[in-house]
Amino acid sequence: MKQIKISTFILAALLPTAPLLAAEAEKPAIELGTPFSDRAILQRGMPVPVWGWSKPGDKVTVAFAGQKKTAEADKGGKWMVKLDPLEASAEPREMTITLGSGTSRALKDILVGEVWMASGQSNMQWLASKCDVGMVLQKQINARVAAGEEKPPVIRETKVTDFFASLQPIEHATGEWHADAGDMSGVAYSFAYHLHRELGVPIGILNCSFSQTAIQAWTPREGFTAGTDDYTKAILKKVVESDPSTPEHKVAWEKFYQDIETTLAENKTRVATGEAAKEISNKAPGILNDNRDATWLFNARLNPMIPYAIQGCIWNQGYANMNEGIVYYNNLHSMIRGWRELWGRPELPVCFHQFYCPGQKGGWNNTPVIDGAAGMRMGTWLARDIPHTGMASQIDITGAIHYSNKALPGQRLALHALKNQYSKGMVADGPMFKSYEVKGGELTVTLEHAADGLVVAETGTNSKSALAIPTLIPNGADQVKLFYLAGEDRIWHPAKIVKIDGNQVIVSSPGVKSPRGVSYAMGGVGNQPNLYNKALLPTTPFIFFDNKLVTTKDWPDDPLKVAGVVPDPNAGGLKEEYRKMPIVSNQFYKNAVLQADKPVTIWGSAIHDWGHEAKGKAEIHFSFAGIEKTIPVTPGMKEWSVTLPPMKASAEPKTLKVTLTIDGELAHERIAEGIVFGDVWYVAAPTLALKFPATEKPAGIVRMMTRKAKGSTHSRPRRFSVSTSTTPENRFASYWEDATGEPAALAARLATSPDRPIGVIFMQSMPAGKGMPDAKLKEWISADCLNLAPSLMDDYKQLASVRPGNEHYDANVQRYLADWKKFWSGYVPELIATKRSPDGAAWGTYPTMAGSITTTGSQTWNVLAESFAPGAFKGILFLSGPDMVAEDGGALFGEHMSALANCMKKRFGGEDTTFYYTLPAKSLVPKI
Repeated sequence: MKQIKISTFILAALLPTAPLLAAEAEKPAIELGTPFSDRAILQRGMPVPVWGWSKPGDKVTVAFAGQKKTAEADKGGKWMVKLDPLEASAEPREMTITLGSGTSRALKDILVGEVWMASGQSNMQWLASKCDVGMVLQKQINARVAAGEEKPPVIRETKVTDFFASLQPIEHATGEWHADAGDMSGVAYSFAYHLHRELGVPIGILNCSFSQTAIQAWTPREGFTAGTDDYTKAILKKVVESDPSTPEHKVAWEKFYQDIETTLAENKTRVATGEAAKEISNKAPGILNDNRDATWLFNARLNPMIPYAIQGCIWNQGYANMNEGIVYYNNLHSMIRGWRELWGRPELPVCFHQFYCPGQKGGWNNTPVIDGAAGMRMGTWLARDIPHTGMASQIDITGAIHYSNKALPGQRLALHALKNQYSKGMVADGPMFKSYEVKGGELTVTLEHAADGLVVAETGTNSKSALAIPTLIPNGADQVKLFYLAGEDRIWHPAKIVKIDGNQVIVSSPGVKSPRGVSYAMGGVGNQPNLYNKALLPTTPFIFFDNKLVTTKDWPDDPLKVAGVVPDPNAGGLKEEYRKMPIVSNQFYKNAVLQADKPVTIWGSAIHDWGHEAKGKAEIHFSFAGIEKTIPVTPGMKEWSVTLPPMKASAEPKTLKVTLTIDGELAHERIAEGIVFGDVWYVAAPTLALKFPATEKPAGIVRMMTRKAKGSTHSRPRRFSVSTSTTPENRFASYWEDATGEPAALAARLATSPDRPIGVIFMQSMPAGKGMPDAKLKEWISADCLNLAPSLMDDYKQLASVRPGNEHYDANVQRYLADWKKFWSGYVPELIATKRSPDGAAWGTYPTMAGSITTTGSQTWNVLAESFAPGAFKGILFLSGPDMVAEDGGALFGEHMSALANCMKKRFGGEDTTFYYTLPAKSLVPKI
């Protein structure tokens, strides 16, 4: 899925040099590298770098465990010493760092043991206290400790506490070690505990993880640099474009600036001739899609930890990349290559997880697939070709985005570390495909890492109440529903296990007389019965045909052909690309009620959800009530519309059909049945609990559309849908349904005749957060109408600055360009030179068009009204709430309500549309 991204977009505050120097002068005489603080755990058995900053030329001595090492600070003030290899020790000791002047710092409670870096997105970040690690494993540990069966585990964790993302690598950041087990990464704690139990030494974790982040975000530039494949080269090109010292940057940004200037010049002509002005392209070159783009998280949360002495790394991630498929192989190579180069350790051990099975709650769909998450798992499996790595499978773990069973995945990572880094004799890998052979109608698969034989087990029994330890199923071969076979026709048929013989599995299918291909668990496993080795490690999914791995690159069918499964006509090709396209606005969904006796404009998007224009001859085909139209989609065209002549009120259902074709091929289609004509009302309401007088429901049609979206405000207009997603019938979409509940009583009162359907679009706001006030009147007014109220002119100008075709927009664009040039000439060079965030912004800032906007004006309109305009309505009812006048006691209520009324009448049906409103409180009547 395309992961949803939550990022901070604010204008970079480009601080002048003098204040920065003053700020640096106030820093302590000795600044230590991020991992060095009280309670740190140092790596045993290898040289231990200790670094920090003081004044250039300072002599710095580090004393620890009987050693004294001295270094001189370079011209940038940085110094580094390397302690000789240390013995493991759980005895708290002190490290002192002393300048030649006598100034010193002391770090207390320093231990020596094994240190690992843990990275990934939210499932690695997820706290132990919120999953089975804290709820079960840690309680079990405490019980064993209390019973004297084992010693308390000595596990500590540190992470960067003040920065999250940066366009270029930083070194100056704050870290803090702690020993609160519940506040550690659940996966990392489980991993660390199983190391501690076997090794008996303190375990330290460098937690470099954060939610909603793709693998590319954790990869340093150096990792992409050595890539030889086109995919990696394309990412590197973007990374280099964000370095102002490169020629690639100069070429890309000169074109960016020139394209913007060209658009501004064209807009002057467009406005003069009455055409709509175009927005400039604010999609900047390079890795500026947002501040979770490639390298950003590495630069801020991981780079400050390097080159801290560590034994190795563990990695748990995938949700943000699950739609990209097998290229996860390329990304793992890039990330690990980059980590190793920067640590200066070509053989740095890295243990990574294979992606789990999200969203499987028992209604298993075992149909094999080779793209998306399945392809990503395949790419992960192939990435075992990276030397000194290990893959721990989570294929038998399921849950939501944040699965609760993290103890078992952590333990499986530990198995790889214990076997490969600590020479413990244990099995770390689950069964994996080796080969197959065919005899008649049977196919025999040989699996590696199953020398002692195979068993059947499942994790569902224990997953909810305990640790997800697999439960054996004696003689359970017939319960495994994960095999598929394919013959010459390349159609995959469900297969059953005929026999398990050692590390071999014999399978057959009545639909395949002469097998040529075999698939296992490509649709996922989750809690289903699954093949394991005797160490209870699950079999890794695989799919082969003619003894070759099946991938999207060379397999002719997309999707795979599966016996008994009717392919989704929207899967693959143009239909997949355009599946989220809001080809009609949400008012025109099935069972819609449209206004009778008035012209009605039906409209929608001419581009798909990512804003990309179609390549080729694109046409919108419209069909409704005998009206047929074909609308060419021209360059720059964002919307299409058809205005219907006035229709008489009627309960006779009509069908709307709108399609998009590209070069004659169907790309998207929306069919809305059950549309009727009657009287339609738009009702706006505050968050307050509303009580409408009960009334009998009339015999005729009474339908409502309500807000299903979680929020009711946004800084940008949602042009085609109340919800964020534009996918048809998504769970947050607003849609027409029979009126029910309290608002239905209001809808029923508006009905005038059983033969005249009534429709109510009931949009109720909600506070931005707990304890927050309801929307103000200005938040209900469209951005282009804010100037109707004199007191809202500043709000109007701010929002006009991001809408093309006016002087405020043009001025804002020039400011935007100037900020970018200042950003590249001042801010970024300083960031690169000092390895420090110039403005101290935790999420790494850069210029945006909306960087100077502070008003909340229009934010409710953007969500609850914009997707219904232009509308045709019988009337508008606006229900006021007390929060709307809380700031001024009602002094501006009349002015703002007048602007709102004129705005809504203009956008919702014209001057003859009735507008009613209520006063926010009875006590305010005399004032208003």
